[in-house]
Amino acid sequence: MGTSAPLASDVDVRGQRVVSLASYSSAVVSFCFATVSLFGGGPGPVVLINFMMAISLASIPSLRRFGPLVPAAAFVLVGTTSLCVLTVLLGTDAGLQSYFFVMAAAAPMVVGIKRIWTSVGVLVICASAVIILHFAVAADTGTAPQWLLDAGYVVNAITAGMLAAGIVGYGLLEIQRAEAALEEEYERSEALLDNILPRTVVERLKQPDRAEIADDYADASILFADIAGFTEMSSHTSAPEVVRFLDRLYTELDALVETHGLEKIKTTGDSYMVVSGVPDPRPDHLQALARFALDMSEVCADLHDADGHAMPLRIGIADGPVVAGVVGSKKFFFDVWGDAVNLASRMESTGVPGRIQVTSQVRDELANDFDFEERGTVTVKGKDDQHTWFLLDRRTEPAI
Repeated sequence: MGTSAPLASDVDVRGQRVVSLASYSSAVVSFCFATVSLFGGGPGPVVLINFMMAISLASIPSLRRFGPLVPAAAFVLVGTTSLCVLTVLLGTDAGLQSYFFVMAAAAPMVVGIKRIWTSVGVLVICASAVIILHFAVAADTGTAPQWLLDAGYVVNAITAGMLAAGIVGYGLLEIQRAEAALEEEYERSEALLDNILPRTVVERLKQPDRAEIADDYADASILFADIAGFTEMSSHTSAPEVVRFLDRLYTELDALVETHGLEKIKTTGDSYMVVSGVPDPRPDHLQALARFALDMSEVCADLHDADGHAMPLRIGIADGPVVAGVVGSKKFFFDVWGDAVNLASRMESTGVPGRIQVTSQVRDELANDFDFEERGTVTVKGKDDQHTWFLLDRRTEPAI
């Protein structure tokens, strides 16, 4: 429903352009033929009809204010009537019948494929006129000199050919424009999908025989980050300023995620979630996420609100088996679930502003490559007490 009006409008504009092209071209030809006939001894009725045709055809494009199809209907009426009358006066040797074929060929371009029966009606009218004139009218009625008939035949053949070529060329140009617009829209849609879902997931969604997307990952790592003091800041800051603040921050963090080859899962208010090893497994997923966390902490070390108050990040990391998949049918999204996800969220919520808190398991797996500071035992809601550590920095030399 939402796209029918624009499509109809495009068809109307295209049809008006074709009618205008045909009307002005035919008006010029009629005026020239009338002038030549006037000074070349042509019959008076032929001169008069051609002058009247020129004026009528030149006026047809202005009829669009009465409706999008009014100019097309007027062109068919004026053209068919005038061509039939002139053919009866001059004979079929004048070659005026060729314009009927141009008119029939132009009809689909004018009215559009959705009005195909209108095009069929124009085709029937034009074909009937050509057939009837062929059998009912003499080749040369004797009302015009032979040179005028010969000249008219040549001019009509060339003009009809040029009009047909122009209509076909315009049609091809419109097709090319439509294909370019579709390609641009496709690329825009792909870019939007890439911002919502991982590329590998997008490709799977495109498969017509796809089942639901839900995969098990034996080992992945998850990071949660939250802006300390955000709630207080947002309570005394205007909504546009809050949005601009988050937009600047998340734009910078999104670029950092891209640099490290990770996957941002979602942002919820001031909460930021990143996963490593999903949907594309990698053996160094935990190391990659730790490097990202350190860079993230460095980028946000000097984070302040508009009043200059520091707003450090609390960052938590955990790893383990997870399930990932796409949920929803309209506003779908890619998400990750599992005990490791819940634990990473708890590492963030029980963390310290400006620090990166990790589980003992994460510390044990990264001890050779990173430096840690022991925090101690932390009470975690819904879980046993956790012995946690703070991630400090990359280790310059591997531990012995």
